[in-house]
Amino acid sequence: MSSGFLDKRFVIVAGKGGVGKSTMCAALGLMAARAGKRTIIAELNTREKAPHFFGKPDSGYDAQEIWENLYSINIQPEPALHEYGLMKLKFERVFKLVFENEAMQRLLRMVPGMNELILLGKAFNLERERTRRGDPVWDMIIVDAPATGHGVSLLRLPQVVLEVSRTGPMADEVRAMRDLLQDPARTMLNLVSLPEEMPVKETIMLSEQVDSILQIPKGYLLVNGVFPELAGQEERALLGTFEAATAADGRIGRAIACIEAMVGRRDLQQGYLDELARRVALPAIEVPYLFEREFGFDAIDTISRRLADAMT
Repeated sequence: MSSGFLDKRFVIVAGKGGVGKSTMCAALGLMAARAGKRTIIAELNTREKAPHFFGKPDSGYDAQEIWENLYSINIQPEPALHEYGLMKLKFERVFKLVFENEAMQRLLRMVPGMNELILLGKAFNLERERTRRGDPVWDMIIVDAPATGHGVSLLRLPQVVLEVSRTGPMADEVRAMRDLLQDPARTMLNLVSLPEEMPVKETIMLSEQVDSILQIPKGYLLVNGVFPELAGQEERALLGTFEAATAADGRIGRAIACIEAMVGRRDLQQGYLDELARRVALPAIEVPYLFEREFGFDAIDTISRRLADAMT
């Protein structure tokens, strides 16, 4: 499976909100950049996170280099539509005549999922952008997908559009998007979870939907925030003995209580890790919980190296 990630050009990172998708995107992007891939992280009309991990300001719609060989962009509907319109119509004046009249504006607002389709279309266009020599502008595009339910709806849009319209320029564009999403040679979807009840349930559901509805090739299951294994049975028995022998010292007692709480947390997480192993048929990578006061580049670097070790 190690050949999977670095050989892909269109990498999607999906999961429940709050599980660390943006963190994984940044870590995977850093890994790809270090491997010599000119990489861009595409966030979709959201509060930006990728550039901040690298100490950079918001990227906005214009791609910004946030680390050597690594870029980020925040794709937004209006500039994406403007860019697409100019690409097809060639002239700003013609674009304004077609897209900036009131009738067209009302139509765009009325069509369900139009903004999402525009966002996905821009991400798709990043994959097919070429230099004047015909080389790809980007070796890898990493898409930070919306949270589970919204993410499934977004990634299913090309299928939905083709069920309604199978001919014409729009259908051709959407068909190309669908073909990219379902192409195992170019595309990989990675799932992100936490070893907690609700994220695990949503990850299992998402995995099933990817197979049955989206049909996007899957890569890895990235389980974020896993506590270290601090003590086995023998060490736990020694902790109990030590606690009894030092009961008079409150500081030692508090330290032992802290260790026991961490051991208990790991025990709880292990049950969820076992459930993911049973229910999600993907190679799983456990990403350690980082006890950091500030979560910046050093944390992303640590996670990136952990992912690289696990994938190779």
